[in-house]
Amino acid sequence: MPVEILIHPSELKAAKGTARLTAQVLQHCRLWPGEDEADFAPLRAALGDRPAYLLYPGKNAQPVEQTRLPEQAQLLLLDGTWGKTHKILKLNPWLDALPRLSFAEAPAGRYEIRKAHRADSLSTLEATAYALQKLEGCDPEPLYRAFEALKQSQLAHMPEAVRLRYRSEKR
Repeated sequence: MPVEILIHPSELKAAKGTARLTAQVLQHCRLWPGEDEADFAPLRAALGDRPAYLLYPGKNAQPVEQTRLPEQAQLLLLDGTWGKTHKILKLNPWLDALPRLSFAEAPAGRYEIRKAHRADSLSTLEATAYALQKLEGCDPEPLYRAFEALKQSQLAHMPEAVRLRYRSEKR
């Protein structure tokens, strides 16, 4: 299933960002930087007439655990902080018109080196891995191996006091 990630421009060079890593691991995944409709016009053209589904929580979202998508379906994700992704959503009414998917039972996040303000916050890589596993039966391990390597690399470059702080916050 093709995965299209609409990424906030401020996330493009983020060292801890997982959207780029997701696109490197998955064969059919593209990043689309931007915020407003004009920025995403090329994406909309690329989507064509194939059905597209937005993975983003909402009151009418269907749980990925109980959903079967058509063969030509495409999965769209928003990458950025909750505030930035909400802004992208509000600036792009066409996204709000797409059928939404979400998680009935979100897995526990494994992103120890990032502060999350919500218990159900997942990185883009984690959300993609879980969604593809539930929707298509894909093996998420290649994504999780790359994710683990990213985390270990980030931890190796942190001062010891910072590493300890992240570890103590996760207990």
